[in-house]
Amino acid sequence: MTLKTLTISAASVLAMTCAAGAAELKMQTFLGANASTTKAFEAMAAQLSEDTDGAVAITVLPGGAVVGAGETIDAIENGLLDGQYTAPSYFAGKDAALGVLGDTLAAYPDSATRDRWFTEGGGLELARALYAKYDLMLVCPIYWPSEQIPSKVEIKSVADLDGIKMRAPGGLASDLLSRAGASLVTMGVGESVTAMETGVLDATDLANVALNVALGMHNQAKYSVLARHSMAVTEMSISMDAWNALSAENQQKFEDACNAMSAELQETLTAEDAAAETKAKDELGVTFIAFGEEDAAKFRAMTNEVWADWGAKSADAQAVVDSHQAFMASIGLN
Repeated sequence: MTLKTLTISAASVLAMTCAAGAAELKMQTFLGANASTTKAFEAMAAQLSEDTDGAVAITVLPGGAVVGAGETIDAIENGLLDGQYTAPSYFAGKDAALGVLGDTLAAYPDSATRDRWFTEGGGLELARALYAKYDLMLVCPIYWPSEQIPSKVEIKSVADLDGIKMRAPGGLASDLLSRAGASLVTMGVGESVTAMETGVLDATDLANVALNVALGMHNQAKYSVLARHSMAVTEMSISMDAWNALSAENQQKFEDACNAMSAELQETLTAEDAAAETKAKDELGVTFIAFGEEDAAKFRAMTNEVWADWGAKSADAQAVVDSHQAFMASIGLN
């Protein structure tokens, strides 16, 4: 049975959590209840409960249900949560290595190529060793698409970012954009929609096409720019105690379910972005722009500059940088 054909009801899932000896795990996501990622997680949780005869029962909590996105590691440590489906970049202020792990900026041409670092370049082992320092088991990385920049002005190159007033969330992506000359303002998502409408902002660093359209970013922004300025990593992880309490068989089933969810989200999010792009073009008059190879190479070089600074913050951060650069060289990207 695939996640797409899953029909187990919510009531059935709740009943399974009462099975004798069940591992009942409270896990918070990083987006809201209606997000495709959250729905995929709910389906995965139900499938995993069925596959383990109720031995692994996950309660999926939407973003912000217990704590803020940047507080879930602390919440797991304090017993408020057992796990998370999130992005390491939320913890860049806590650990520079998590910041570097969480966003590979313009290093790779697309998320699928970047994700080969986990499977072919030793990235999964390195990430798991980093998470283990927080008594967490990183079950698997989960696909997330390349992010775009909704803009009210045409941005066709790295040079065109100079002087652009942009919303930015902080962290490595903001570091990269500031090096390109963008004038950055830190503000929430809701605030940035209003700021675009009132002219406070020219553009915003936000998310993928589907989410940008859903949030109303393109009501004012008539351009969507694929600059490959941000390529976020998302992941699923649980407390090491909870992981060690599972049988080896159920640990494998958990990991398999996580990877299956990632593969399905690659299909789902890609389809959603394609549909949103069509809607944006046809109904909102949005023009889509992608940086060419010359500007991609410029941003890749600037990414290495950002990495040099962030790698200097800790040995763990430098280890992540070194691993990426070695893998990139092995596939001809350096």
